[in-house]
Amino acid sequence: MATTLSSHHTQAPHELQSPLNNSSSSPKIDLNLFPDGLKTTGQHAPLPEHLHPFEDFPSEITGRTVWKAEEYKDHPEKWVHRFTVAEVEELSSAADQFIAAGTPLTGISQ
Repeated sequence: MATTLSSHHTQAPHELQSPLNNSSSSPKIDLNLFPDGLKTTGQHAPLPEHLHPFEDFPSEITGRTVWKAEEYKDHPEKWVHRFTVAEVEELSSAADQFIAAGTPLTGISQ
């Protein structure tokens, strides 16, 4: 399988119009969408020097952190968490409070 390279010519955040970059050719972005500042870089074109062909990757991944199917296939208790009624209520309440606060998803810091 060969590595592919594509580009959609997305615009990097540092190129967006802001008080520091008032270029009329730059699209406007509402910085209020980023209460902690514009930290998310979004999708950029790949850096060809960091791309490796499929053959460079290991054919098998080993180590103590590898999940082996035979250890988990018949033991869902090892990897499935069944939420209790109390946990569902806690998550629901937290989601309701978050929505009521009007904080955008980008405002989540923890």
